[in-house]
Amino acid sequence: MNVPHKYGLLRAIAFVLKLLGWIVLVSGVIGAVSLAMVAVVNRTGAAALLPQAVGLAGTGMVALLGVIWFVQLYAFGSILSLLVDIEENTRALAER
Repeated sequence: MNVPHKYGLLRAIAFVLKLLGWIVLVSGVIGAVSLAMVAVVNRTGAAALLPQAVGLAGTGMVALLGVIWFVQLYAFGSILSLLVDIEENTRALAER
């Protein structure tokens, strides 16, 4: 199966989307951990219970949004890679 590669830009876009997905996931985890540390360390009595609860809820939301964006970006990059591979395999089959 010696088929020339086509759609190089589409392959690059797929790679960039997958890489961007990993960057978003890592920054989401770092953001959630740092926000949790700020929420836990920033206790100064009974009046700080509500801001601490809001900070911990925000931590969960940052982590959840990081995971959701990772899944979306990585899945779209994988779909683009899949479509390019399908096109190559179809062209190779047609040449046989």
